[in-house]
Amino acid sequence: MKVLKKYGLNLLIWVILTGIIIVRLTSYGDFKLSIANADTTSYIEGAAAPIVSKDILTRGRLLTTNLLYYLADVQKCKIQALSFPALGAETYRAIQPCFDRIVFFQNILSIIAWGILALVVSKRLSGGYEKLLAVSLITAFGFTPAIADWDSILGSESLTFSLFAISVALVIEVCFNIVAAENNRKYSISITGLAIAALVLLAFTRDANIYMLAVLLVMSIITTIIFPSIRKNKILLISIAVLFTITVVGLQGAMLSRRWEAPMTNVFHDLILPYPARVEFMQSLGMPDPASAEYSKWFIRSAPRAYARYLLFHPRYTLASFTGELGGIFSENAQPYFFSEQTSARKALVATNDILHPTTHLVFVLDILLMAGLIFSAFRRKNNNFTNWVWLGIWLFFSASLTLVVSFFADSIGVTRHTMFAVEMFRLLMWIFLIILFDQANRKDEEVKNSTSQVTLEA
Repeated sequence: MKVLKKYGLNLLIWVILTGIIIVRLTSYGDFKLSIANADTTSYIEGAAAPIVSKDILTRGRLLTTNLLYYLADVQKCKIQALSFPALGAETYRAIQPCFDRIVFFQNILSIIAWGILALVVSKRLSGGYEKLLAVSLITAFGFTPAIADWDSILGSESLTFSLFAISVALVIEVCFNIVAAENNRKYSISITGLAIAALVLLAFTRDANIYMLAVLLVMSIITTIIFPSIRKNKILLISIAVLFTITVVGLQGAMLSRRWEAPMTNVFHDLILPYPARVEFMQSLGMPDPASAEYSKWFIRSAPRAYARYLLFHPRYTLASFTGELGGIFSENAQPYFFSEQTSARKALVATNDILHPTTHLVFVLDILLMAGLIFSAFRRKNNNFTNWVWLGIWLFFSASLTLVVSFFADSIGVTRHTMFAVEMFRLLMWIFLIILFDQANRKDEEVKNSTSQVTLEA
């Protein structure tokens, strides 16, 4: 009985986690089913040997996806199931030789990633109910179609979601390890090394992912400056130096690769050149006649900076464009590439998906209110663990915000897909920090009750 009382909660957590994993394993069909899209060919080309070369950071696709497709040896494989939603040419998934290895890995990694994140968040909560809620909600969030369906698609989205979940889990562990000032040096080095490795893989999956590292770097530097005691942590200082290097290399590689050229061409074609006033502004920055031979040279050299200056000097346009499309950005919670059989299990998953991935931009507003409440509470409560959660929340919020803004303005085509990662960050942030606030509120109530009981006993 004592053993059950001591380990009952942990046992229940593992029972819930196992049950949800079984649902994930049995509800999405064969893990080898896959579907290609218009970008899949570029991932195959990016994985051409030799994978380690001078252009490793400037190829058409980034290191992480290049490495996965290289290891899967897909160079001589033919795509058999291809989807073009923009043309109304969606289809069903199929087992495609070579590519089956990629999607099988994506599915397994996804299950592991969301399970790890759920367990880590649960571990750092105080209340038993909140621990159970965290495991249930986080795994369900990652195992519903808005996330899980992407594991069958031959793109970068699945890896982004999975590496994001792993990175957040490891950063949580690193932060709580620092706050607790634990003396287990081997554990500190191991968990920090794993966190950096996960962040590197995440950063080099999609160009927009680098902004998570940039925000983490800035916040780490500010925290180190504000709290002198943290500066004594040599592991943290080395980690900051590594983050700085990765961020600089990632941003520089993105610019040198010219992966930005096609999206920026869309922006100029759709949003700049058709409007005389905007063309006039660009011409004041040196843009030649778009029909001239000099235009392409200027575009490669100056277009991103010129467009950034236009957005900065026209805040009304920038704000109106962003807020006007905010509802549309949050309006999707399902992939558009393949059809699924509408079984009873699928319908239940879709219903759960609509709850956990709401298609309203009020999620963005709620996250702002949550962050404001967390920051306000952090100043009122002297609780290191709660302050740690607030720090992590600020990191995730600003990472999602910066990723959303950059992804929104970086292209004029496929905006919903490009901003999807940031949107899912906002949705996950809402659920995790609602649980954390609930956990802290219950903890405070218990402290008040205990204090009242103590006063009564003393009287």
